Amino acid sequence: MKTHANPKILRWARENTHYTIPHIAKELKKDESVIISWENGSDSPSYTLLEKLAYQYYNLPLAVFYFPDPPNIENPKTKMRRLPEYELERLSPDTYNMINLGMGYQQSLIDLLGQNNKENAIFKIIKNKLNTDILSLANLVRQYLNINIEQQINFKTNDNAFKAWRYEIEKAGIFTFKNSFKDKFISGFSLFHEEYPIIFINNSNSHTRQIFTLIHELAHILFGINGISDIDDSYLSMMSSEEKQIEINCNRFAAEFLIPLRIINSELMNLTVINESTISDLSNKYKVSREVILRRLLDINILSADDYQNYVKKWTNDYLRFKKEKSGGSYYLNKLAYLGEGFTNIAFNNYKTGNISNIELAQHLNMNSKNIAKLETYLR
Repeated sequence: MKTHANPKILRWARENTHYTIPHIAKELKKDESVIISWENGSDSPSYTLLEKLAYQYYNLPLAVFYFPDPPNIENPKTKMRRLPEYELERLSPDTYNMINLGMGYQQSLIDLLGQNNKENAIFKIIKNKLNTDILSLANLVRQYLNINIEQQINFKTNDNAFKAWRYEIEKAGIFTFKNSFKDKFISGFSLFHEEYPIIFINNSNSHTRQIFTLIHELAHILFGINGISDIDDSYLSMMSSEEKQIEINCNRFAAEFLIPLRIINSELMNLTVINESTISDLSNKYKVSREVILRRLLDINILSADDYQNYVKKWTNDYLRFKKEKSGGSYYLNKLAYLGEGFTNIAFNNYKTGNISNIELAQHLNMNSKNIAKLETYLR
């Protein structure tokens, strides 16, 4: 059955997610002329194909394609305008789609919670202390989140460590979301907002890389800016000196937050040699990536800049979980992991109190309404 989708919306949706006509034609196994005909109004996609475009590629509610004009949704490219053009052009349509999804979740928070986040949100408390030196700021934030070094060492797994940090950051007023990015070298991003900043993590990275990204993006939010974490940081050389310094500070913040210098200095007193094995041992002990250990050793001049870069290049693939995970995992548990239980509970509470309908609940959770009841059974 043919639809009567607005051709202007079809074109806007494609361009807003940075897909090209050849790309969409290839994905849908159609000739490019077919996509062109949809966007100039001489033909329309079937309902099935429109659903596929809406949910699989453009990440938009189906109803949007029947609007008279494109909705007033910010282009994700403008959200990341502080990045150099080189990096913006390198980002894949899938990454732009994730940024769109993140903006959607951010708007959901505003709709569900109103305009005022908790007064003790960490980014509000720290706001007047940003002139503090980076290392002191990192330790101040760590004290606020209330996980000490002994607890960090005692986390059973890297996954447990990530969940603990995520839980404390959400308690502190910053919601975090996850998804599996197609571009495995994008680790995540953050979207600042005066009341509801969010962090979005690539679930395809290793858990230790997810932890580093979580804290790096936390720093972006504390500094009041949008940010993105790319494993290949060569784009930093193309940033202005001011923007580049911000990224350097975010890296220093994350490294000091995860392993304070006093801890690394204490560990070095008991080591007679620094090599791949000892670096890996420290990484495993503190549930952090080896890059964090490398940054610490670079900071105290144990490693040269050249040695640091050589190690990073050698270990880059360790940040990616190339081993295929077992299929058949619970859709609902995965959905909760992606949304976070805090956000999911907020959405369900609004539904139970009659503030939103079942359909609106499904839209906030970005899932089919028929699966809502089952998802609730997995909530604690």
